[in-house]
Amino acid sequence: MNKMKHLSAVALTALTMAACGNGKSGEAAVDTMTQPKNQYGVSLCCESDCVLIYGITDREGEQSVDLFRGSADDALLDSLAAGQSGFRSAFNVFVACGRADYDDTAHHIILFDAGLGHQAGGQMVERMRDEGIDPEAVEAVCLTHLHPDHIGGLLDEGRVVFPNATLYLSKAEHDSGLGNERWQQVVQAYGSDRVKTFADGETICFDMVKTHVVPGHTPGHTLYEVGSCLIAGDLLHAQDLQLTHPEFCARYDGDPAAARTVRRQTYDQLRHSGLLLCGAHCYDHFISLRDEER
Repeated sequence: MNKMKHLSAVALTALTMAACGNGKSGEAAVDTMTQPKNQYGVSLCCESDCVLIYGITDREGEQSVDLFRGSADDALLDSLAAGQSGFRSAFNVFVACGRADYDDTAHHIILFDAGLGHQAGGQMVERMRDEGIDPEAVEAVCLTHLHPDHIGGLLDEGRVVFPNATLYLSKAEHDSGLGNERWQQVVQAYGSDRVKTFADGETICFDMVKTHVVPGHTPGHTLYEVGSCLIAGDLLHAQDLQLTHPEFCARYDGDPAAARTVRRQTYDQLRHSGLLLCGAHCYDHFISLRDEER
């Protein structure tokens, strides 16, 4: 069955434009460090793939200044906070709709992270439906890590939210979550046969997604490269602080030294590659760090 029948006519039109090479290019739309959002996220079409990326805010939020205190220069932190109690933030998920390449006649829908869930005020499902994306059409859910605000939306009062999806996460993250009660509830509900693990550098999900396992925030925290985007999970928690001062770590980082190193290295790679940064807690969904645009 063609899963794309669950998409609205408007979404199909946007995807068709991308597939025909007439959609707006993610890179061309960026003229400052932060790309303005549009109704459809970013439409991307390049030599190796043709995919439409949606950035969806599950819930708005704020990261307390105190979460970063003690990780670097506190005096600088207070100065950068400018008297505010916190930094603007969000809880985001991302959806890729498209195909692996021009020879792939099937269209696929892949979700990256699953948000907080209704019980914590998440609005992921409603906002996906607003864009014409039915949860039943999701074929894969790629998890950056197993913190509650990234897996909470997989279940709704114990019921599976994405009944046709396979769940993907790194082997290291899977092994580290063996004692995670919420994750075990997810595995029991979906079935262990629908949980797939991978190592660093593998290509998964219909050959559309490349994995980058970067321990630091958690033991198996993963960044996903899809189209011209890097789905970055909790690489950073407060864009107004950590994009310019990567030395600051939120208290959630399990290994602050490793998280700090990964953040700096990833920023360098993004500047070189031109990929767009898609952070789970950035209030802008698509951020460019290209040197020539700074």
